Amino acid sequence: MTDNTRKYNLDNIDNEKEFTQWVRSLKSIKSTNLHALILEYDQIEKKREQNEKYSYIEELPFSLQFEEKQKVNYEDIQDKTILDIHVSPLKRKLAYTFVNRLLTGIELLGGQVYVGYEKDYNTELQLPYVSWKILLFERKLRGNTEGTMQPIYRKNYSGSLQLELINLENKKKLIFTDEQKSLLNQLEAIFLDLRIEYLLIRDKKREERRKSEAEQELIRARHETEKLAKEQEKLKAQIDENRNVQKEEIFDHIEYLEKIKKVERYLHTLQSIPCDDEESKKILQDYVEKVQSLYNLNKFTNIIELWNSKFG
Repeated sequence: MTDNTRKYNLDNIDNEKEFTQWVRSLKSIKSTNLHALILEYDQIEKKREQNEKYSYIEELPFSLQFEEKQKVNYEDIQDKTILDIHVSPLKRKLAYTFVNRLLTGIELLGGQVYVGYEKDYNTELQLPYVSWKILLFERKLRGNTEGTMQPIYRKNYSGSLQLELINLENKKKLIFTDEQKSLLNQLEAIFLDLRIEYLLIRDKKREERRKSEAEQELIRARHETEKLAKEQEKLKAQIDENRNVQKEEIFDHIEYLEKIKKVERYLHTLQSIPCDDEESKKILQDYVEKVQSLYNLNKFTNIIELWNSKFG
């Protein structure tokens, strides 16, 4: 990778002119520094091809398999998912150069390349909001098997490459072949098509998220309104309860006041009774004072002040 190839911020992908200029800079990526997934693919795929020549070993009795594998230098390969590339050895270098720029370009956009673990071959290009499953293969044609020992259904590599990109969001498929121009010379068109799909899905998901956030805000506001309404009802019930308590206490105060007035009239009547001797007069006075200590307006005034302090 040269200094001319730089990372590109996806936040600027709406600018088609700037993005196109960046895509063109991917031409500076040299095949002398291949992506790690391509190097891994090359190593494992060659081992798989080598082992296919000795596939008969798997049909031998288990006791003979080890000995036969040693004779032919057969090497067991660990199950591992590699890039979904299917080309002849003659087209491998060209395919590597193209895939190297494609994978590196996606990573420079802030995306990643995913192969997974479930299959023998798999390639996914992942960007925020959208991913593509990609397949690069060399098309095969049924050749002329006349005069050969090959079966009639045998197909041979045609020398023509085809790239398929399947959008994992909407299952839309993009297909590019090298019939008119090489895939390397179509890299700009490929990235521009990916850009269009990315923008459509990004904007759709952003709108969905905006609507979801708006709905959540409405739900939150409704819950808040319901909460305030319940608190208002609770406060109203408390006010009604306090009002009822006040009414009852007012009625009690009125009743108590009437009782005091009756007692005062009664005491006033007693005090107006003439007494002939001092002893009777003192007994009457003591009685009046005792009753006044129990029922008097001063005591009632204190009760009213205490009551006002509770509801003031």
